[in-house]
Amino acid sequence: MEFIVKRSEMAFHLDSLSRAVASRPIKPVLNGVLFELDNGLVMTATDMEFTVRSKISNVSGKGVFVVNAKTAHEIVKSLPGDEAHFSLNGEKLEISSGKSKFQIFTQSAEDFPDVRIPYDGAQYEMDRAKFAEMIDRVSFSAANDENIRNLNGVYFEMEDGMLRTVAVDGFRMSLAEEKTDNTGNLNFLISLRAVKELLRLLTVSRVEKIMMKFENRQVAFEIGNTVLVCKVVDADFPNYKRVIPEEFKTRVVVDRNLLKGAVKRASIVTRTGTEAVKFSTEGEILKISSKSVGLGEAEETLDVQTDGESMTVAFNPAFILDALNHTNEDKVQLNFVDVNKPLMIDTPNLEGYFFIVMPVRI
Repeated sequence: MEFIVKRSEMAFHLDSLSRAVASRPIKPVLNGVLFELDNGLVMTATDMEFTVRSKISNVSGKGVFVVNAKTAHEIVKSLPGDEAHFSLNGEKLEISSGKSKFQIFTQSAEDFPDVRIPYDGAQYEMDRAKFAEMIDRVSFSAANDENIRNLNGVYFEMEDGMLRTVAVDGFRMSLAEEKTDNTGNLNFLISLRAVKELLRLLTVSRVEKIMMKFENRQVAFEIGNTVLVCKVVDADFPNYKRVIPEEFKTRVVVDRNLLKGAVKRASIVTRTGTEAVKFSTEGEILKISSKSVGLGEAEETLDVQTDGESMTVAFNPAFILDALNHTNEDKVQLNFVDVNKPLMIDTPNLEGYFFIVMPVRI
């Protein structure tokens, strides 16, 4: 069996496929990519939690085999020519281009798990760029600890024509929402690892629309010639709506870049593990300050628009900066409740996303 593909196209797909293999597989075959050649080339990789399947249509031939995903990717992206030649001889796969030639061992395709791709169930068409933006605006707030399964991911919710993405880690929350033409209600949680690959695929793709299909506790995202299939995390996501403040005592509108610069500078004299930057409102002035024994102190004032009473609250500066870095507007709105309640960061025009940050004691 022999076939030829464009080197750049194969390298692109193997990049995604190699990310789906298990880091510590329970079976050696889960280190591999399943190649299925018949009326085009279909390649599949899985760690049994999420699966990537890619298709290259203009390939002739017939055969099936498994090769190590990361090895195949490294070989193909290093080839000197524009085309990659594949030739299967027994248990060895030869990959060549120009004067470069590699031979790697294959594994039996019979040992590769049967991965089902959802085709029925609920289906939603979405704008790729907007969907990617919604995920990017919240995923940084998910917990990084994989043992905290209900927080180590992004929650997706379709409710009454509104699509929401939500992430929380116990100290902060991010939410983005967008009106859609889709009907029906649906909610699920997928792992942060799968979310990062989904976001990467959405970012590098150039298609305008994608399809999301949900069936039997699995969700598939069809992005051009690639399908990402994720198992829904079997854990209860927190009731995020209880965290959203219903009323505020003070609202401050401030230039986003000026605020970001002030918080960055104030954080220089905070100690690791006890980071705290104070936000103090007084009339049309917002004071950003910090103080740390043995390091020193910092203070900066910003001209702002204020509605409400004076207030002093402290926050972890990294959480504030994360929120500001995921906002595009020139102005942001800081909504304060009191010294013990979370701060809501949104925009004066309410652009469809906001961030919640818990205060720290001062």
